Amino acid sequence: MIKNIVFDLGNVLIGFRPKKFTRENVEEKYQDKFFEIVFRGQEWKDLDRGTLTYEEAIEIFTEKLPECEKSIRKLFDENIYDCLEPIEKNIALLPKLKEKYNLYIISNFHLKAFENIYEKWDFFKLFDGKVISAYHKLMKPEPEIYQLLLDTYSLKANECLFIDDVDENIIGAKNIGMNGIQLTDYNFLEEKLKEFGIKL
Repeated sequence: MIKNIVFDLGNVLIGFRPKKFTRENVEEKYQDKFFEIVFRGQEWKDLDRGTLTYEEAIEIFTEKLPECEKSIRKLFDENIYDCLEPIEKNIALLPKLKEKYNLYIISNFHLKAFENIYEKWDFFKLFDGKVISAYHKLMKPEPEIYQLLLDTYSLKANECLFIDDVDENIIGAKNIGMNGIQLTDYNFLEEKLKEFGIKL
């Protein structure tokens, strides 16, 4: 029996829009290069893991893209806030789910970006616990990040349902005994939950 629903954040509860930021803040001739270097590079993963600070990232990216320094500083000085937006239709499901289930988060997320939205967005108050990659130097789909949630909150894996948009992260959860739903399109969260037998 499912007692705990565990959410990823990006593209499940929060829209991540790096292309929108790039389009609106970077000169057109540099947009492709900016997107690849900043959002697709190893440094972005290091920020998720918590082994790189925003100050260090600004320095690295400015060295690689001196012509885009203003855009780089805007992105990180504002804690990538312009790339993030709540997915309201999915967040609206949380109070209903909270009536019957405990709610948790496992997410790969930058430290400063997470702290910023955690303070600003009220829906986080509905959660019973969280494991954020940058705090623990762990990332999905590493088994340790899922185990950390189970150990921290004394949860049984088979009583947890994990929802993520990335297949390998679902596989990682299933490998330690959790149930999983891959949400390939955030518009269908409610339908996917009902298909799994979750009561709303």
